[in-house]
Amino acid sequence: MPWQVQYVSEKETVVVTTTGPVSDDEARELTGQAITLLRETQATRVLGDCRGMQSAPSLGVVYWLVNDYANRGVPRQTKIAVVHSSALHMAEFARFYETVCFNRQYEARAFDSSEAAEAWLYSGATA
Repeated sequence: MPWQVQYVSEKETVVVTTTGPVSDDEARELTGQAITLLRETQATRVLGDCRGMQSAPSLGVVYWLVNDYANRGVPRQTKIAVVHSSALHMAEFARFYETVCFNRQYEARAFDSSEAAEAWLYSGATA
């Protein structure tokens, strides 16, 4: 399994960590688990650490997963920070995710460092 979803209670954050290639089916499964954990814990923050992801799911799957957030109970006030690797294709993937979230009125930002992502995620700043 190239991903892990966990809740960090002291930060009230769902953390999703990916490594290796992530298929469309794996993206669907990890998204489902993250949403379930988000709803169960009533967390308001998600940190996606995608620095270890070697290849991403298709853009179409990402689009439809985000498009379905509201139907699956993801609160609009959820802040989502995604940390990507320095590889150009991964940075583009993270920016695509950020744009799709923005277009669906979710507050998401893509970062190239975990320090910057966490600083934004735990600040009062918005996207």
